[in-house]
Amino acid sequence: MFNIIRSLNYTARRSIVNWITIISLIIMPLFVMYIEIILGGGEYSITPSAYFASQQMAGTYIFTLFGLMILSCNLSAGDAGDKTINYEYMAGHSRTSIFFARTIAGLLWGGLLVLILMMLPLAYLGIFNGWGPETDKENVILRSLLVIFPIIRFSSFCIMVSMISRSAGKGIALGYGSLLLVAMVTSIADEVFHKTVFYGTSYTNGYMLLISENCRAIVENGKKINIYDTGVSVEMIWKTILVSIAFTIIYLLIAFIYNKKTDRD
Repeated sequence: MFNIIRSLNYTARRSIVNWITIISLIIMPLFVMYIEIILGGGEYSITPSAYFASQQMAGTYIFTLFGLMILSCNLSAGDAGDKTINYEYMAGHSRTSIFFARTIAGLLWGGLLVLILMMLPLAYLGIFNGWGPETDKENVILRSLLVIFPIIRFSSFCIMVSMISRSAGKGIALGYGSLLLVAMVTSIADEVFHKTVFYGTSYTNGYMLLISENCRAIVENGKKINIYDTGVSVEMIWKTILVSIAFTIIYLLIAFIYNKKTDRD
């Protein structure tokens, strides 16, 4: 299994598509912050606190999901077209080891790596500009870390659809279609039925963790500052974790059963 993971990592590191995706995930927050500074007349520096409070991080999360789709699908089924998996069977690897190797690689690249890239702005903005007064540092970090669960959940979904469709391209297309469908359904539920979906999808769960709508204004050193409520409730923590784990298990179980019972080409 570890040999398969090393092989997948070797191939992934030499994929132009993967590198374009990673570079885009790094540049996108910088571009958004640059626009924010330009609109603000260049009069201030963006801190991690302001970055979170302005909901730019939540907007970046939506963009991040598209990169996640590409990385997860490429690692789990990027070589499906050349029938590489058949050679893995011929080399004596079991279906179980092949499945878990591809799943682990997909989750590491599409889950853990994506989370690290998404949190990078908090690190380098904090180093250069300090944290800032708008939000509580510990709460924001906790919220950001909790996002790993919706990310792993969506990564598992992408791995499932790419394995079942036996194509990274089809997996990406289906993942993109699912995001559009979720966005449409949640919008209708909110506007027509006045029902807000929080934990039902990884899209809404992650976005909810990265926004804060409640704030109060204070005056500090003669300057008006909006202080945002970033408190993390126990309900938010356990529902995010349990719902995400439940869906992750369902997605991977479906993919595992399919790979176990389906003959390869």
